[in-house]
Amino acid sequence: MNKRMIILTAMALVMVFLAGCNLPATTPSGDSQTQVALFAQATLTKFAVQQTEIAEATQHEVTEPPTNTVPATDPIATEVMATANPPTSVPATQVPVVTVIPVTATPVTATSQPQPTNSSYTRINFATGTTNYTVIDTIPANTTRRYALRLTQYQMLETSLTSSTTAHIAISTEKGKQLVDFSQKWTWYRDYASENGDWYVDVRTGAYAADINLYFMAPQRISFDAGKDTLIAKARAGGNRSHNFIAWANKDQTMKVSLNPGSGLVLSIWKLNGDVLLSSSEGRSSFEGKLLAAGDYIITVSNPGGSNIDFEMTFAVK
Repeated sequence: MNKRMIILTAMALVMVFLAGCNLPATTPSGDSQTQVALFAQATLTKFAVQQTEIAEATQHEVTEPPTNTVPATDPIATEVMATANPPTSVPATQVPVVTVIPVTATPVTATSQPQPTNSSYTRINFATGTTNYTVIDTIPANTTRRYALRLTQYQMLETSLTSSTTAHIAISTEKGKQLVDFSQKWTWYRDYASENGDWYVDVRTGAYAADINLYFMAPQRISFDAGKDTLIAKARAGGNRSHNFIAWANKDQTMKVSLNPGSGLVLSIWKLNGDVLLSSSEGRSSFEGKLLAAGDYIITVSNPGGSNIDFEMTFAVK
């Protein structure tokens, strides 16, 4: 009996052992929780780092100024950008400012002083304080006659030819620059002197002799002192003569001109492009008007009488 009990007990122990070997293996709950926590922590840490990198990149993109926010070819965007970022300064308009230097009156006579072309010329000199002169001459047929006038750089010169028969002008500088040639068949010219020195006006006749009137005008430049918009110019208009001024003014400004004395003198005003603001035919000695364009304006004070008149011209542009 005892032997049987020992055998049964041993067999039961063997069966219990074998049954334990067939059970599925499990990880203790403590170890399982630790692994999950570690994995989760690692995942969250990596996500947090990625989010930080994304945030930093986003912030960099927002704060970094764009290199080109609009296409350069977009006219509307370009206009908006130009409006938003106006230039710090506007280039000033280059206006020539010169003064006519009075010279001693000299009779208009031909001289034999040779020129580069070995031709004689007639020296033109304005009388003291005057700004124009008219040559009256007779030129034989098929003949070229030269007239010389000294100018300073940027000084404006106008010359015009009237003649009893066909005649034309050619213009060149002392340094040999040809401005007008006879083939152009011009009888009138106006421009600013590009350099100091003599300017030559040649007159050529055709098949017949010509009685000519060759008019020269180099107006006196007037300009305002800094911060001023009004000045008084004093000059003399000789008998049956005129005195010419030139002044710059801008579009939409109002020009006012008045003469003292107001009688015996006639005022005319015109823009260099030919627009007439006031004609001498109106017989007025004052003017006030709004300007339609920027540019140089010629103000001429004419004296139709036979005696010299000293005058004052009040000139304002506002």
